[in-house]
Amino acid sequence: MLLVNDVYQYLSRRYRILWKAQEIIYWIDIDQEKALPEQISFDVLVGYLSDEQMHFIEDPFESKILNPTKQSQWAKNIQQKAWAMIERHVNNEPAIFDRIQRGKMVQEMAYEFSTTKALIYRKLRVYWQKGKSPQALYPDTSTKGGPNKPKSISDKKKGRPRKNSIGEGINITPEIQSVFRTIIDVHYMNTDQNSIRYVYRKALFALGFDASKKSETQLADAPTYKQFYYFLRQEISTTEKAKKRFGDITYDKDLRPVLGTSTAGAMGPGSQYQIDATIGDIYLVDEETRTRIIGRPVIYIVVDVFSRLITGISVGLEGPSWVSAMFALANTMFDKVRYCARYGITIKPEDWPVIGKPESILADRGELLGSTIEILSESLFIDIQNTPSFRADWKGIVERYFKTLQANFKPYVEGYVTDTTVKKRGGSDYRLDAELTLTDITKIIINCVVIYNTTHDMTYYDADKDIPPELPLIPLALWNWGVQHRTGKLRSVNEELAAVNLMPHKEVSITEYGIYIFGCYYSSAYAIKEGWFERTGAKSSKVVVAYDPHNTNAIYLRPGGRYDTFIKFELTERSRVFRDLTFWDVWKIQDQKSKTKATSSLTKLNGELMRDQAIENIVEEAKSKTPDQSHLPKSHRIKGIRDNRTKEIDKNRSANTGVMPAKQLVKKPPNQDNVVYLAGEKPSDFSMPDMLDEIYGDDDD
Repeated sequence: MLLVNDVYQYLSRRYRILWKAQEIIYWIDIDQEKALPEQISFDVLVGYLSDEQMHFIEDPFESKILNPTKQSQWAKNIQQKAWAMIERHVNNEPAIFDRIQRGKMVQEMAYEFSTTKALIYRKLRVYWQKGKSPQALYPDTSTKGGPNKPKSISDKKKGRPRKNSIGEGINITPEIQSVFRTIIDVHYMNTDQNSIRYVYRKALFALGFDASKKSETQLADAPTYKQFYYFLRQEISTTEKAKKRFGDITYDKDLRPVLGTSTAGAMGPGSQYQIDATIGDIYLVDEETRTRIIGRPVIYIVVDVFSRLITGISVGLEGPSWVSAMFALANTMFDKVRYCARYGITIKPEDWPVIGKPESILADRGELLGSTIEILSESLFIDIQNTPSFRADWKGIVERYFKTLQANFKPYVEGYVTDTTVKKRGGSDYRLDAELTLTDITKIIINCVVIYNTTHDMTYYDADKDIPPELPLIPLALWNWGVQHRTGKLRSVNEELAAVNLMPHKEVSITEYGIYIFGCYYSSAYAIKEGWFERTGAKSSKVVVAYDPHNTNAIYLRPGGRYDTFIKFELTERSRVFRDLTFWDVWKIQDQKSKTKATSSLTKLNGELMRDQAIENIVEEAKSKTPDQSHLPKSHRIKGIRDNRTKEIDKNRSANTGVMPAKQLVKKPPNQDNVVYLAGEKPSDFSMPDMLDEIYGDDDD
């Protein structure tokens, strides 16, 4: 704080510190034309800083002092003479900052060099204001002359006179410049990539030069191609021209300067992983029958930038997405021996010694973008870096590995994609040659990765100076060396916790039947104990759960949003139909149910319409059969309801013989009746008792 030569902004003025003692400071206003050193108390300046009235700023003259431009001999003579004047006295600090002593020194300098005191003061002031350097004494020529500035236009032709060409030529006037700019914008600064000669001819047409006259004399007075080319170079920078003529995307991908290297930013193994996906160049068949063609696999590769070791892979059928990337990232963190054993491949731990989480991951914006990757970043403390759109070149290492891997198995497999077209004329359709399953291609890729990691010699590797020259440039050798001699970036990880935090997360509802997700219900002893599913009628709450798309049997809750623990929820019996399925199966079933429900809704609606129509027809028919009684009094119409009902009941009894059809009823002969009657004799009337009056009451009135 408060160092000599520092520049500070105090209110609206700028000051440079010239000399500093324990309690006293000398400084000078660097903008005032007649400024001289001023004395101020150290405590006062500290107070200004504390009150934020004063703050440090960059030295405005530093670049000119440290990087002086090429000076002419005239300027060098002025600088050397000025420095000779003040050199003997300028280092006599702090005496020269005192007004009285400075006056005596200036008088001596003026007498010694036969000059004026005003000139000496001017040289001292420039020396102090611009940084106390002899370089400050060079004359300021930035405002003199006109380098790179347009020259004034006159009637006289500028430039060297012509010797061989006819005519004198013309100067490029502002009017001609305006035409040039318009023609360049329209015909040159676009992706048509027209030649400069073509654009020059367009400019001549725009200036009114008619080719049909076939007059060389006329063209002799036209702007030359060199004049047009010079104007174009002055108006348009190389970068601007490249972006306009090739487009920003092509420029960033193919034309931008490539001065760095990915390895330089990687401190050691695990410092940065690069991840990307590609569609495999081979068609596959299903596992069960090996006859159904299921398309091409999606291959994910994760590469360590420092060692170029392939740290994880994933081979599946789902398109490039977070779910697919999840398995590749999980593969980088977990034991590779167990992973290879699942496919019947035996390796030693030292063949693929990658276990743990990296410091950072570089990926496309597609997979590692959004709330899911934020959970990964927060839970596993991995720095997620996304490349800009259309900038796959930022992941040049992993991009190159796809071709390398697939080239290894191309000669040995059928169904390999050899061209962008499915079938050439006269050729066979390579899709029909497919014979490998997803498991088969996974085994092939695992073997390719293991061999690559342990044997591939990278002649192109840009090694740091501390890497010994005798170290083989093989991914596994570089990995092992980096683990021992470089800063360790890999960190241990709990596999279960990492797996849960790598899974997709979703906010779901708690219902009375359990946690509801994708049409499935889940429960746990913890939730039952906490009374989550009690039917209290309260509004359902929300929780965030993780789910494995490949298994519906369980989901995982992070209580309180914590990342260091989880609670497993099992599928309930209500959703037993979805047990042992994948969530892709669930989504298919739900989609089919939705379609069936839509069809059933139409069927139901059609039945309701038929029912309504039948009711309307019956009502209309009844209305047509009912005689008009509107002329009768109401008392007449409601009189005798009980008698009318009794008559109608008797009529119905005779019409309805029973539940069974009448032809199936068998009447027993009287002599075969073995019934013992409680009253002592056979009753004469077997009809049901009439309870209508007791039920309905008397409605006659």
